[in-house]
Amino acid sequence: MKFIKLPFKLIAYLLIAIVCVITLIVKVLVNLSTYVLGPFMLFLIGCCIFVIAKGFWSQLLILVTLLILCVLSLFCAAWILIFLESANDNLKGFVRS
Repeated sequence: MKFIKLPFKLIAYLLIAIVCVITLIVKVLVNLSTYVLGPFMLFLIGCCIFVIAKGFWSQLLILVTLLILCVLSLFCAAWILIFLESANDNLKGFVRS
């Protein structure tokens, strides 16, 4: 039985390396994007406050939509990271079995 699993375990080692590299790249991109999106989101919040004070409700809808898209992009990036880390853990569990 060990000889049957051996080729799959070798492929799993290769997949573990690939997933680790992709996870590292995504983590770096998420960290860099938060440095860009963070100030942009603060700017959008300031613009929302200004627009509320002036009463321009159609512009408020646009600004809130942009703010929600920024939050969703960060949420999706975190979800991708969690998926990659769980896939890596599953592959490591297969290799240990």
